[in-house]
Amino acid sequence: MSYRQGQRVEYRDQQNQKQQGEIRQTEGSGASTRYAIRNERTMREDQVSENQIEREL
Repeated sequence: MSYRQGQRVEYRDQQNQKQQGEIRQTEGSGASTRYAIRNERTMREDQVSENQIEREL
């Protein structure tokens, strides 16, 4: 599934913990798409790949 800027999603961070945030930027296409997501709890930006995103909120 392809996500777009502005969507709220649940994702797994680098420590494999579930997090929630808003997609701020997308880069690439298809399975190799990378997303910059602003974490709602820490307010930091995480870089994640398509397969780390669990679902749209």
